[in-house]
Amino acid sequence: MRFIVLIACCFLISRQVTGQESVTLNRLRSAGFEQVSTAIIAKDQQVFFWEHRNFRSPYHSLKWARNHLEETDSVFFVPLYMNRPMGVYDANTFQYSPVSDEIANQYKNLNRPFAGYRWNFRISPDFSARFGDFETPFRSRTNVIVDTRVFILPGLSVQTGMLIPIQNNLGQFGAYVRLSPSHLNYFISPFRHHFLSLTAGTFFQDRYGVDVQYRYDDFNKRWNIGVEASLTGYYFIPGLSLYTESLNQLRILGDIEYRVMPWNVTTKLSIGRFLGNDDGIRFDIIKQYGLIDIGFFAAATRNGTSGGFQFAFPLFPGKLLRGKGWEIRTTEEFRWEYNYTYEAPIGRKFRLGMPRLADELRQYNSEFIQSLKR
Repeated sequence: MRFIVLIACCFLISRQVTGQESVTLNRLRSAGFEQVSTAIIAKDQQVFFWEHRNFRSPYHSLKWARNHLEETDSVFFVPLYMNRPMGVYDANTFQYSPVSDEIANQYKNLNRPFAGYRWNFRISPDFSARFGDFETPFRSRTNVIVDTRVFILPGLSVQTGMLIPIQNNLGQFGAYVRLSPSHLNYFISPFRHHFLSLTAGTFFQDRYGVDVQYRYDDFNKRWNIGVEASLTGYYFIPGLSLYTESLNQLRILGDIEYRVMPWNVTTKLSIGRFLGNDDGIRFDIIKQYGLIDIGFFAAATRNGTSGGFQFAFPLFPGKLLRGKGWEIRTTEEFRWEYNYTYEAPIGRKFRLGMPRLADELRQYNSEFIQSLKR
């Protein structure tokens, strides 16, 4: 009889715990979290997995989840990027530790690529400007992009959408509604602290082709290194037709970053071949203000010397409309760069339509997240 009572008590307790977990998971999902799941690992530690595409930095999703959990002792958060676990953060202190094999296997067993994602439609501005023309001192081109990303397999996704012209006096492309930068992307972390991103498709700056990025980045350290390469050609979509040139531009760069604390300033030195077969060197200084990055750069290459500035920030207000299986939002990162020289490309890259690997990984640095927490 006592044995039966004990079994019944255990059953009721498990139902209560499961009910509490279900409430927590549903609360996270209703706040825009995707791929939400939980598991118990060694020493009775509870781990929550999630991805939140509205937030540019994982800090804000960590903070939101902690503030809405009833119990945070022995609780750990594992934010995802492109459906891959990025790190383990203590729910109370936000202290970072690498993803263990046990946690990686737990998520692999839980993971179903489509199950936890909404149809996420993103609205982004596309703005280009040129200063100093004698007849027209300021020329610009403004478009609006509506795109979406669909996950096929863990780490494998497709992004595509439409580009809608708003204004153009740069004299290029005309007023055609056309396909926005669209690509197939595969993201993986094959070993601890090693990250690889492979992208094939069309990009900004009228490029199409393949792009490869690799970085070694231990989020507990102040330095990281990377290599990126691309083979691209020119493309143009005038209305319903398509014009392409051969894949004739090889771009390959190596770089090293170092974070200067407590100012959250990243210095970056890049050496190699830039866009337009332009060999040389570029030095960036990037200051992180929470969700906003502001940077300055100088470049000396075969084409000459130049400098400029860049900035990146999430576009207000974020969520516009959200349903159970869909969401319409503004972009989590609007990035723009001004280069002093326009006649010849000097120290330039092209944008992919998603953050470059270095810009994304920078948001997960342990010291950066701890500085926001303070």
